[in-house]
Amino acid sequence: MRAVGMAAIFLAAILFGAAGAAAKVLFVSDVSPLDLTAIRSFVACAVLGPIMVLLPGRPFHVPPAARPMTVAAGVMFVVVNATFYLAIDMMNVAAAITLEYTSPFFVLVLGALLGTRRIGVRDCAIVTLSLVGCFLLTGGGGEWVRLSSGLGVGLACGFAFAVFNMIGNACKSRGIGATALTFWNFAISSLIWVAALPFLGVHRLEPTAEMMAYIGFIAVVATILPYWLLLFGLRHVDALPATVIGLLDPLAAGLMAYVLLGETLTPANMAGIALVSLSVILVTLSERQTSRAPAKPPRSPAEGVPQLEANNG
Repeated sequence: MRAVGMAAIFLAAILFGAAGAAAKVLFVSDVSPLDLTAIRSFVACAVLGPIMVLLPGRPFHVPPAARPMTVAAGVMFVVVNATFYLAIDMMNVAAAITLEYTSPFFVLVLGALLGTRRIGVRDCAIVTLSLVGCFLLTGGGGEWVRLSSGLGVGLACGFAFAVFNMIGNACKSRGIGATALTFWNFAISSLIWVAALPFLGVHRLEPTAEMMAYIGFIAVVATILPYWLLLFGLRHVDALPATVIGLLDPLAAGLMAYVLLGETLTPANMAGIALVSLSVILVTLSERQTSRAPAKPPRSPAEGVPQLEANNG
């Protein structure tokens, strides 16, 4: 199932990239980033809810002990989006995207601090490679000397995205299904955005057929599907490789903007694409080796007993 999980996260990143390209078209149509974030949460919740009603069993059910974790996931979902778009307002988009994808670094550090993952040379090399690739891919340059307070907001976004992925890992052991967690993320997000409506410009929008088509695409194809795929994948893949694979998001967005919007790709951008692709290949091979590694036999019969008991627990 690890391979299936990695494939799901891979596809999620591509769909997130498609959302970025489509969102850029909407931003040109006077739909602000925060308005779009609120609208896509509302639409995603309204679309996914009726679909879940038709599913067998109890698709909305979350075990009582897991409800705090579900609320935490929903809150972090809002924090990721809010800090990302606030960072965009304070700096250029390329710098904001680069800072969001510092998340593999935060996963590495948090994993070491919490004792959930040991820091190895291979992990550090892959994370460094991915960060350099993302920096080149998004065109980070002279803007970095003028980040000021935007730097803190952008890093907060990277930290929040790391925590969101780690919560997704933890939800499997709490008995939370990917579909239920996806819906409750949107539901909690929608409640928070409803409270923020007086400060948004949603009510002032003049919808057109083209705008509604783009919003529908972003809410369903580029929000519901990729978040479900991401949360499903996190049930089988650790947060560190998941966040590295997630770097395919800006890669896909850049390529789609090149094809659909006529944006140019500089030599630095192409070098970034190569480095991000290499880091994804390396983390995929690393995870494959980890999954195929045979269990170490006990060194003595006395050591074998507790190992068997631990494995059966």
